[in-house]
Amino acid sequence: MERPSLESFTARHHLDSRSLCAQIVEAREGAIAVRSAGAATDNLTRIIEATLRLANRKGFAAMTLRELARESGLSLGGLYAYIGSKDELARLIQSWVSRTLRRVMASALADIETSRMRLATAIEAHLLTTEALREWFFFLYMEAHHLASDERRQAVAAERNSEQIFADIIRQGQSEGRYGAMNADIAAGLIKAMLQDWYLKRHKHGERGLDVTAYADTVTAAAEALLDASGETTTTTHS
Repeated sequence: MERPSLESFTARHHLDSRSLCAQIVEAREGAIAVRSAGAATDNLTRIIEATLRLANRKGFAAMTLRELARESGLSLGGLYAYIGSKDELARLIQSWVSRTLRRVMASALADIETSRMRLATAIEAHLLTTEALREWFFFLYMEAHHLASDERRQAVAAERNSEQIFADIIRQGQSEGRYGAMNADIAAGLIKAMLQDWYLKRHKHGERGLDVTAYADTVTAAAEALLDASGETTTTTHS
């Protein structure tokens, strides 16, 4: 199986801000009162990208809608055609990050049967998705404590759902005799922490000369060493 590049993976799964905003518009999520889907997509993209910039610069809690309108180039009235409140905006980002990761992981793992290849593929798919949408994932992680209670619960549930994918793969490997008898949920949490470290501390890994593909190989090797039933380190590679 040919290994995907970041560019081909991003194009295949539509992992860019405009594509996600087009999906939001199509689903009629939020208070989008604009008839032209193309114009609505363009403006919603400007709004969300401006949100991510401002949140990174000063924090989402400190950001005002007036500042967001100015940063996005829209009037305050124009902004309200797309979002009714900051909570609604945060909910849009949270929900679409979660559903996008679920969609991509399910697609990447389709028709892959062995636990070892499923683990390597899941790790790579998760990393490529967060690399393509790094600002979205960074926002959600850093601003989760500012979300309203319902959105906070949904963010926690989304993280647990993604961990469950890895836990299920680990249990499959245990049933196949490939992985040792350790707690699959704890192991999945350790793998998830390594995956999050990529987009939270990307500069650190860049200084070490790692790109996303090399980091995927490193995480896969570490996960296999942790899980290997024989106690011998086995590196899984894509062929």
